[in-house]
Amino acid sequence: MTTEFTFSHFTLRVHERQLLDHGKPVLLGARAFDVLCALVHKAGALVTKSELFNLVWPGMVVEENNLQVHVSSLRKLLGAELIMTIPGQGYRFVARVAPVEALAADKAVPEPAAIAAPSTSRSVAVLPFGVAGGVAEEGYLADGMAEDIINRLSRSRWLYVIARSSSVSYRHPLPPNGTISQQLGVRYLVTGLIRFNGNRLRITAELIDGPRNETIWAQSFDRPVDDLFQVQDEISAAIVSAIEPVYLRREEWVSSQTTPRDREHWELLMRARWHFWRSTRDHMQKAEYFAQKALDTKPDDPPSLALMAFVLMSRVWAGWSDSARMDIAEANRLALLAVSHDDTDAFAHFTLGTVLSFSHNFPQAISEQEHALSIYPQFAAAAGELGRLLAFCGRTQEAAGYALQACEASPLDPHLSLWIRTRALASFIEEDYQAALGFALQALSKRPDWFFNHYLLAACQVAAGLRENAQQTLRQAQKFGPYSLQALKAGHPFVDENHFNRYTDCLREAGWSE
Repeated sequence: MTTEFTFSHFTLRVHERQLLDHGKPVLLGARAFDVLCALVHKAGALVTKSELFNLVWPGMVVEENNLQVHVSSLRKLLGAELIMTIPGQGYRFVARVAPVEALAADKAVPEPAAIAAPSTSRSVAVLPFGVAGGVAEEGYLADGMAEDIINRLSRSRWLYVIARSSSVSYRHPLPPNGTISQQLGVRYLVTGLIRFNGNRLRITAELIDGPRNETIWAQSFDRPVDDLFQVQDEISAAIVSAIEPVYLRREEWVSSQTTPRDREHWELLMRARWHFWRSTRDHMQKAEYFAQKALDTKPDDPPSLALMAFVLMSRVWAGWSDSARMDIAEANRLALLAVSHDDTDAFAHFTLGTVLSFSHNFPQAISEQEHALSIYPQFAAAAGELGRLLAFCGRTQEAAGYALQACEASPLDPHLSLWIRTRALASFIEEDYQAALGFALQALSKRPDWFFNHYLLAACQVAAGLRENAQQTLRQAQKFGPYSLQALKAGHPFVDENHFNRYTDCLREAGWSE
């Protein structure tokens, strides 16, 4: 099956999940990438919306707006003329697409050892599932289960997944885990067993650290067998959703065991983070205290420098700063230090990009977030902040795309409310006040303890014609304390002053005063 395509001056590498523009990688969110793959595979033909939803969001209920946002971002990147809308039906990719052969005709097929060569500590092999009792006629379900999991895991940029052709050769009973890991050159194995009992089946799946012969995740699923294909989809989705986060936590643990750490510094930094995410003035003061203690222990530690920078920025956003100018200057100094001590630290670049928004240096701020994403493509916070910056620049469709990318990449992230908030602001700028109101309500429901979410909702309620509701919301917001014009400007750096004035006019109508 062809996995590389060219069109215009782009190259799409499906397995590597990479899009090249004139040979250079470009940033593209995971869902947008999947939409592009679906369109390119059927270039010239209609791809219906239902097909795209089934391919990109299997088993999920998704708003049509989400698909439109991703198509819009693709048009912005590739050129609007390459994706044609078929009203009421879907989309057609109209560029001339040429498949690239994986191997030249005169090139020898690599030996099995060579196939395993690219493996890394993040490599996974999904083995065929066993069938209890040796029910041969049900073997297709076991193979199909493994193949579906491989396809889903292959979407992750964090993992290197061994191709099905390499792992499917193993049959039950399987050789020892260490032997398989060595033969395939992989770190992790996914194995499973299917057991039929009348009109029900039980499937057990495991994630194994092969070289250590340790089971690090296991789960059983009991389902009826009325529709085996539906069962396969449901179970493979559940397995994959559990495997990737467990895998990442395992890698963090292994790293903690192999990298010498200062326990005192680590505990101080963890305490600072814990208080930081609780966001009240008292917690923020404690976060600053512990972050400073961590820096006293390790003055050049990039994570500690970056966290302290965020503490100072949060103080300015909340209006608690005695000197906003001094705090921002210090945050900028700390962020620059973090980058200088480790230029490969994505979080350091993310921090610097966020600081730069205070000075309205949007080109450099955007560049820093893009660089953070180039280092760590799964960095949801950087995608979310990039969306926020683009929203304040008035680039609302791109903003919505990156905010959506962040939400999908990390649906339980403590930043989630901020990314939904970005979508509310983007809709407010576009004067789509009903959408803005809906997103503002979602943002508030995620973090009712963030006072600025109450102010956002009040502004959107006024804009949507709900003045009395807005007045009630603002009274709730004011219980958190005063919100000065200076602090509001710091948190809402609209490039177009008309957008800022419209936002503050709505707040004033709700009852806010400077």
